[in-house]
Amino acid sequence: MSTPLAEGCTPPGSAAPAPTPCQWLISLDYDGTLRSEQGAPIPAAFFEQMAAWRPMGVRWGINTGRALDYLLQDILPCSPVLPDFICTCERYVYMADAAGKLQPATAHNDECLRINLALRHKLTPILHAALDQLRTTHPELLWEYAAADPLSIEAVDSDTMDALMPYLSPLTMPGSCIQRAGRYLRFADARFSKGTALAYVMQAWDIPQERLFIMGDGHNDLDAFRMFPGAFNAIPTTAHPEITQWMQQQHTGYISTVPGVLPALHAWFRERVM
Repeated sequence: MSTPLAEGCTPPGSAAPAPTPCQWLISLDYDGTLRSEQGAPIPAAFFEQMAAWRPMGVRWGINTGRALDYLLQDILPCSPVLPDFICTCERYVYMADAAGKLQPATAHNDECLRINLALRHKLTPILHAALDQLRTTHPELLWEYAAADPLSIEAVDSDTMDALMPYLSPLTMPGSCIQRAGRYLRFADARFSKGTALAYVMQAWDIPQERLFIMGDGHNDLDAFRMFPGAFNAIPTTAHPEITQWMQQQHTGYISTVPGVLPALHAWFRERVM
């Protein structure tokens, strides 16, 4: 078994050549959005569309709660190119250089790691005591600690995580927050989110939010939607009902009625790029 790729390492592989500077930015959640529950992790038609738009300065990336190694295990075997940027664990950032090689945003990532480790040290004993008690009082709610992160738990399914949320939400402490994606949840420092990770990429490439497309299906995507109301925000047909309800209440944003990301991307392209 190969050694897992730690956060902060340089990912293997490269993004596609960039014939023009970045002018438009696409940010996609992975599980349940770019990657459907069935079929290949990323459809071939998606890569074909990205290649067709690339000469116009369209660049794309994955903004996920997954760790770097867990994401790359999925996409490297079947993807012809890497994304132009990757944001992992709702905080770490990797961006393609001029040669297409993804490089970690070292200073940013080191700061995220330092602050996260401090939160782990402070919160883990309190959190685990409360969670162990919760397991005793509600044995019907099936969940377990994540192997790689003591501040993360995994429920047996999304419905179980829905049932757990009233008990988990009060466990945050000042300065911490909950990042949830389906049946997965982590306690994290409130200064970092999918929104702040994406903001780092936008600032580095000088992209205003009006030239930004964001699509996601889970609670941890709300930080990016809220931070960039001027972006073309979209959710897939499989989005969590609470996310769909939130988008409907905003009276803006694209709510897809069919699976996949391409219909929303085509709507964005017609409205913003053409």
